[in-house]
Amino acid sequence: MANISFTRDEAILALDVLHFADKLRLNKESHEIAELSELLNELPIIPLSARRENFRSKGGVNGQLSKFRSSYNKGKKDPDVGTIFYEVADEFDGRKDELHKIARAIRKNCEFFKTATFGSELEGEDFPEGALLYHLHRVLETRDGRKIVRAENCEICHLNLSEIYKPTPGNFLQCHLTVPITELNSSKHYAADDFITVCPNCHTVLHRNRPWLTKDDAGKILF
Repeated sequence: MANISFTRDEAILALDVLHFADKLRLNKESHEIAELSELLNELPIIPLSARRENFRSKGGVNGQLSKFRSSYNKGKKDPDVGTIFYEVADEFDGRKDELHKIARAIRKNCEFFKTATFGSELEGEDFPEGALLYHLHRVLETRDGRKIVRAENCEICHLNLSEIYKPTPGNFLQCHLTVPITELNSSKHYAADDFITVCPNCHTVLHRNRPWLTKDDAGKILF
C-alpha cells in the first residue's frame, strides 16, 4: 500500500484510533484496526481504479500505525511512514480532543460520504478537518443555502457587488453555513438562521479561519 499515500482524512482517523488505544498493543487482528481498515475502504477519497487488492488492509494499516508510534516516540521519522502522519500529529499535539471531534464527525457522516459524488482530496486543502468534511460543508451550503433569500450587501464587509461591477445577471453574494464543521449532520436540513450572506472574499476567509466562527462572531475576521 506504500504506492498510495495516505490522505489527511485517513491520517486523522488513524491517529484518533492510535490515541484512543493509547497503550494497547494493537495488531492486525485488533478490533480497532479491523474497523479502521474497513472504514478507510468505504471512504471515497482514493478512486477505486487506483486501489490494489490489498488497499488499506488490516496488516498495512497496522504496520503504518506501529511504525509511526515507534518512530514518533523516538523523535525520528520513519521513511516507510507517510509524512502526513507526522504533520497531523504535530499540528494537533496537545489537542487530541479536537482531533477526536473531527474523526467523530467523519464517522458520523460516513453513510453520506459512501454515496456522495466526491472530487478529490485537494478540494479541501485549506480545511484542517480534511477534504471529506469540507465537501460535506459545501454540499450543505449549496443544498440548503439556495433556499435562503440573500441580503443585498455582504453581512461582514458590507460590500455591495452591484455597485462595483457592471450589471451582470445573478447574485454573486454567497450563503455561508455557520454551523461548526465538527457538528455537521448530513441528514439535517439547515434553516436561514444557520446562514449569513457574504461576498466571495469574506467567504474564503471564513473557511480558513479557526476556531470556526459563529453567526455573531463572523465579523471578527476584519481588523
